[in-house]
Amino acid sequence: MRYVMFCFLYYYTLRVGIWEKHILTNLESLGIFLVGVEMAEKIAQKTLLKSIPKRKTLSNKSDGGVVLVIAGGAKFMGAGLLSALACTRSGAGYTHLMTDLVRYPWVKFPDFIIHKFSLATLKKHQESVIAIGPGLGTEKSKVSYVRTLLKMKAERVILDADALTIVSQMKIKKLPASWVLTPHEAELARLLHVPVRNVKNNREYYLNEAHRRFGCVIVLKGHETLLASKGKITYASFGSVALAKAGTGDVLLGVIAALRAQGLEAYPAAALGVLIHGTAAKDWEKKGNDHLGLRPTDLIDQIPQTIKRLRSTAKGN
Repeated sequence: MRYVMFCFLYYYTLRVGIWEKHILTNLESLGIFLVGVEMAEKIAQKTLLKSIPKRKTLSNKSDGGVVLVIAGGAKFMGAGLLSALACTRSGAGYTHLMTDLVRYPWVKFPDFIIHKFSLATLKKHQESVIAIGPGLGTEKSKVSYVRTLLKMKAERVILDADALTIVSQMKIKKLPASWVLTPHEAELARLLHVPVRNVKNNREYYLNEAHRRFGCVIVLKGHETLLASKGKITYASFGSVALAKAGTGDVLLGVIAALRAQGLEAYPAAALGVLIHGTAAKDWEKKGNDHLGLRPTDLIDQIPQTIKRLRSTAKGN
């Protein structure tokens, strides 16, 4: 009878997706029982605004930190450019881009320090913030980058896109707590080896499962982006449907990396990055633009104005 009840409740949870103080099945327990799970809490926006980095009078570029973006393979070079551009717009002191040098448009984008794909270069950036994944590819040579990051115990790493696919194919029990993963629903499903529809129906539950499994900060992108950190789930309600477009996630990666480089810890950097990213899209729409027309490059250009406005808002509070 207990087994039948367990199956019914688990099936019902997956099918209906009830999450307002509903009862979830503890799948990892050998004894079949049910535990209560609290609703996600809204991100504390006022607290985040106070953490926006600011240069002092005597600051120099070193104070902005160093980011190495590893992204943009032969077929998707634009992904790396978007992440790196967003990084420069969000305050990073030095932005390095490891990408496909053969196709890199040198003249148009002089903003970055460019590197070819190289494990030797990666190893020199152990103390830098590493943002890896967009357009990278998942071939064997790229898998070695993720393995190297784990082996050299890099502390400040943000993984997205193809880097998440690589992780899903590796036998990893835990990732460093200081790392950040930024999956959308399909990528989270891939990490957990479950159908995408399950994640869509129970976003909080599966985000919590991923957080328990990998042990790091996770940002589940989508309508009302969810964040998991230290056993707690928070949600962001300041996004826009304009962000439902390829490339905007690459921009978010760059923003979070830049904030991380400027001294923010993993969760504050991720949460503030989500806030800046979503608010920038809304600010762009308020200029009279239709949400269908937002390009990732429009979002990047909007970031400095949005950061300035958010900083002013923080002062007003």
